[in-house]
Amino acid sequence: MMRANFNLIGPAALLVVTLLTAACATPGKPAEQTPPSGQTLPSDPNALVLGAEVALQRGQYREAAMAYVRAATTSSDEQLCEQAARVAFEHQQWSLVSEAADHWLQLNQTSEEAHRFAAFAALHLYKIDVAAEHLGVLLETAFINPAAGFLALLPQISDEAPAPGATAVMQKLVAKYPSLTEAHYALAQAAVQSDNFALGLEHAKKARELGQFWSPSGLLLARVQMLMGDRDAALETARKVVEQDAQDSYRLEYALMLMQAGKEEEGRKDLDKLASSENTGPVAERALADIDFQLGNRDAAAQRFSNLVQNGRFVYESLFYLGAIAESRDAWDDALQIYGRVNGGEFAMAAQTRAARIKAKRQGLDAGLKHLEEFAATRSQYRVDAILARVNLLANSGDVSGALALLDSAAREYPDSSEIRFARVFQLESADKVNDSVGELRKLMTDRPGDPAVTNALGYILVDRTRQHKEGLKLIEDALTQTPDSGAVLDSMGWALHRIGRNDDALGYLERAKKRISDPEVDLHLGEVLLALDRKTDARDVWAKASERYPDNDELKQRLQKLN
Repeated sequence: MMRANFNLIGPAALLVVTLLTAACATPGKPAEQTPPSGQTLPSDPNALVLGAEVALQRGQYREAAMAYVRAATTSSDEQLCEQAARVAFEHQQWSLVSEAADHWLQLNQTSEEAHRFAAFAALHLYKIDVAAEHLGVLLETAFINPAAGFLALLPQISDEAPAPGATAVMQKLVAKYPSLTEAHYALAQAAVQSDNFALGLEHAKKARELGQFWSPSGLLLARVQMLMGDRDAALETARKVVEQDAQDSYRLEYALMLMQAGKEEEGRKDLDKLASSENTGPVAERALADIDFQLGNRDAAAQRFSNLVQNGRFVYESLFYLGAIAESRDAWDDALQIYGRVNGGEFAMAAQTRAARIKAKRQGLDAGLKHLEEFAATRSQYRVDAILARVNLLANSGDVSGALALLDSAAREYPDSSEIRFARVFQLESADKVNDSVGELRKLMTDRPGDPAVTNALGYILVDRTRQHKEGLKLIEDALTQTPDSGAVLDSMGWALHRIGRNDDALGYLERAKKRISDPEVDLHLGEVLLALDRKTDARDVWAKASERYPDNDELKQRLQKLN
């Protein structure tokens, strides 16, 4: 169905838009499509579709999705169901996607697209059993065989779901295919992304055992071994793969592992050779550019990223790093010009957030906010991220009330967005509205049972801002069970143990957290535990080094001044 352009708004369409706007006035609650007294909500699908198109043109995306879904669920038109599900999906209205897909499946229970929409909406809503049910159907019907299905669905699930959710779904699916190499491979990949390296190692080994001559399984096993610190085993595993199958892409991965294992000269030599290969040249050049950037060799990195842009390879990513290099040199106009070219892809929002931050510093807060709003105005896929970036700008400028007001508005527009709900929790906590913050997190736990991000956040606030240390510690332990290698959860556990006086135990968790992530909060917590253990010199050293890495962090400065 094509979207039409309308210059006139008929009474039925205007009524639909008006009613649906009023229907979503309460944040966090399902919209009630109930007309005001004396008026009748149109039941004609054509009128509802017309209203939906008008709402889309006005940028009233939730209202449009609601009207489309209402039209779909009052008809027996599969195409209308698909359009409703697609519009709702494009505008991140996950509950409405589920509603449209469920009705679609009532009309045609064999529709693969309906199962796909239903599965990914369930993933966003952290409804693991529902997602697994629909994905299980797809594995059996939508691909040449389940093995091909696992490999095809893995990147899609990873893109659409929080990593722990993807892992939980994969565990349910793999249980049905215990002898399938690709199933264990997919689960191992998901487990690594969800910071559960032991689970990743278990299934990477199983995938390698079942697929001894399938090179991807061997390279995955090597990657997990490297993550777990067993560098010798990782290099040996990868070396055997390359000996068996010397494809340039596998040699490239082996070279990167050599670099990671501390064999920089050998790894760099191999990368330089691969950079001249027709097959892997751009990928190797990208790897070398990233290495130079991380090592602080900005001139060399800039030259490599510029070459990639000129050759049309990894353009948005390369432009982002070129902008970051210009920004590090205080070349603000150059940075803004370069960031402005990153208007698509996975680096777009990061680039525009940096551009907005520069404009806010140079031209005032309103300029930064306007930049983000204008960027997302015609790019619905970035709207939630742009809202969150605007919230951060407001909060960092000291306008917490403005940040909360924006989040309240966003919650009405995107009631299913866990990102917006999380951001609201953190802003409430920073505004010292701790009880409200805890209350919101408890609602999230009800809506997203088993989500370790929620349990960790609630546990941390309970141990940090309340006296409910026992419950907080238990919640963090639950989160750590699912994501045992998460730097954020390790930090929470360390801080929780410190709060109950178990500083020797806390130290180990915080040292592990510091190895996993770079975050000034981890350094602050580590220093406090070292102080509690009478290691004042070590605490000063941790805070001093962290202050050099994060020169704008006032809390680090204050702790150092107090310590001295």
